[in-house]
Amino acid sequence: MTPPMPNPTGASSEALLEAMQAPPPAAGAPSFRMFLASVLAAAATVVAVELLTDLQKDRIVSLLMLAFGAVVVMIVLTSMLIRKSRHAIALANALARQNDQLAQTTRLLGDARRIGRLGHWVTDPSGEFAVWSDELFEIAGLEPVDQVAFATMLDIIHPEDVGAYVRARDRSRATGCAFIQELRFVTPNGQVRWVRIEANASDEADGVFRERFGIVQDITERKLAEINADQARLLMMDAIESLTNGFVLFDKDDRFVMSNTMFREMFPAWTVLMKPGISFTELMRRAYEHGLVRSKGDRFEEWLARKTAWHLGGSRMIEHRELNGRWIQSVDHRISDGGTVCLVTDITAFKTVQAELEQKLAYVEAIRSDLEQQTQELEARGAELRAARDAAEAANRAKSDFLAIMSHEIRTPLSGMVGMVDLLRGTSLSEEQKRYTALAKESADLLLEVINDILDFSKLEAGRLQSECIDFDVPNLVESAVSFMGEKARRRGLDLKVSLAPGLPQYLEGDPTRIRQVMLNLVGNAIKFTEQGSIEVRASHRQLDGGVVDLRIEVIDTGIGMSPEILAQIFDPFVQADTSISRKYGGSGLGLAICRQLCTIMGGSIGVDSELGRGSRFWFETKCRCGEALALPAETIVASVDRPLDILVAEDSPIIATLIQSLLVKQGFRPTMVVNGAEAIAAISDKVYDLVLMDVQMPEMDGISATKAIRQLPGPERCVPIIALTANALVGQRETYLAAGMNDYVTKPIQPPLLFAAIRRWALPQYADAPPLQAGGNGQLEMFVS
Repeated sequence: MTPPMPNPTGASSEALLEAMQAPPPAAGAPSFRMFLASVLAAAATVVAVELLTDLQKDRIVSLLMLAFGAVVVMIVLTSMLIRKSRHAIALANALARQNDQLAQTTRLLGDARRIGRLGHWVTDPSGEFAVWSDELFEIAGLEPVDQVAFATMLDIIHPEDVGAYVRARDRSRATGCAFIQELRFVTPNGQVRWVRIEANASDEADGVFRERFGIVQDITERKLAEINADQARLLMMDAIESLTNGFVLFDKDDRFVMSNTMFREMFPAWTVLMKPGISFTELMRRAYEHGLVRSKGDRFEEWLARKTAWHLGGSRMIEHRELNGRWIQSVDHRISDGGTVCLVTDITAFKTVQAELEQKLAYVEAIRSDLEQQTQELEARGAELRAARDAAEAANRAKSDFLAIMSHEIRTPLSGMVGMVDLLRGTSLSEEQKRYTALAKESADLLLEVINDILDFSKLEAGRLQSECIDFDVPNLVESAVSFMGEKARRRGLDLKVSLAPGLPQYLEGDPTRIRQVMLNLVGNAIKFTEQGSIEVRASHRQLDGGVVDLRIEVIDTGIGMSPEILAQIFDPFVQADTSISRKYGGSGLGLAICRQLCTIMGGSIGVDSELGRGSRFWFETKCRCGEALALPAETIVASVDRPLDILVAEDSPIIATLIQSLLVKQGFRPTMVVNGAEAIAAISDKVYDLVLMDVQMPEMDGISATKAIRQLPGPERCVPIIALTANALVGQRETYLAAGMNDYVTKPIQPPLLFAAIRRWALPQYADAPPLQAGGNGQLEMFVS
């Protein structure tokens, strides 16, 4: 091979190789530049080949070499294109990854704005319009629009915050500084939201305002938490200030934080030393230096160590006396954050009282022996009183038993006397005999009235009489009581009338029996003590709260009246105007005392207004409730009977037995007479009776025992109706009779109308239509039924 020719272009082979190995042109270069580079490379290759081969004149070789150069150029161009494609692909992949990262970052940023309730806005150059983000529209509660005017912004800001916002915005625009403010939005639905507005510094060029970017964050939850925390802090401070103890707080590093007013007032000298941040030990040292702590000598450090240990240990109460003589009680408590709360109480007053109590303790101890002696005496006295109480209770029981016996012993012969008088009056008598029987009847009535007063007073005094509560017809009750006394008033030539107030309720709920008893007593007294004139019974009412009605009954007469001395004691037992009245008018003196106690039982009261010689006005009030209309029983039509009733009568008194037998026979009944309970049981076992009239007190076997035995019989005879006949009208007897198995009872003296009414009530249904009562019977005596 010939040596190489010099390069006409002055370029070396190393330069060409470097040119060939140069990196491809940057992405996006024009194709012309690539083509020119390729031609130059091909020409350089041809020139190089010619120089190397020295075959310029051999054209065939030159063409071959040129073709070889073209192939080399193509290879180089292909390599460059491949490198270019790879670079473009790498750039495309990097761009895609960047786009994915940008999309993820944008999504995360949106989530962050949504979670953090963060919106943004950008103003236009005028500053009067802005573009809001979706989050900002959500915070403001507005529908999204393209642009939001500044006036819209002012509309949603709370009226109390508008002025501060406008001033802060104008100041920021004027100074170019950043804008930060917390204020309230009011959404269209009225909800108030706290927001934080922050805008960057003004973007101005050559003094011209361009635009402004800002953010709005919903801080409602944080603000409400701050408000609640502030309120809790204020409440805690109020609680601390309201303590009656001194309060001191040290932090976890045992440094003073605060004290309340009570502590500062209790220890003003200590307050001067207690600066925030001072440690407990340093505070003790300064207090010692200022003479606020008793001298400890050379043992101060030991005392301070014990004091600090006690302070940090906490929960142990100590008491000490100050230099000024005050007693102080203090206790330290460790709290959750590691700090310490000290509570201090001035117990000087307590200590003073304690000292006084200790002084008095000796005195108390000295008289203790005296008290023990007195206790022994009181115990002995108590034993005596218990014995006296037992004796009194025994006497009371004896009195009750005596009254029961006397009721039986007096009412039984009285029953026979009255019954016989009634039977006698039913026969043919001369006028003189009729007058004698009328006087006998009147005497019996007076005797019965005295007996009834004594029994009623005994029941009331023993507290064994209780009030009932049933519906009753008020006008009918008043008018029937007045009608009952009408004949007696007419015989004395008195005008007895009734006056019912307008609006008086017709039906009330109360105790009509006791009300009628009080009215009859008052009207009876008015008739007794009124020689001439009139007697008026007035009924009125007063509505009270809770549906209660105050029923008031007044009895006004034109009688003899009473003096003030008599008025003061007229309702006491056994009291009358004077002995002359007692002799003239009679009576036991118990009627008004009974009336007063009956009114008290009914929750009412009784009183009188009177003037001697001008008459009296008695009144009583009782508490009732609104009642309901009474169900009127259907009228019983008495038909003729197919046979008379068979009635068994158990009565030991021959007089009463004769009376009852006569009354039953006159009514068409068929009585069978026995004298004790044993005979009654035997008679019931032998024969079927429609009804039994059973005396309670009988020899051998009493009526109660006989009734219990009859109820134990095996056959249907055990169901026979039994009506008790008794002279014992004391309280509690009705329950005794019913518990024994009796169906009803009638008291003596026996009143024919009441006896026959009871017979008709309890006779067997097929014989309930007993014969009607005979006319001419005297039914004015009251039956004592509890």
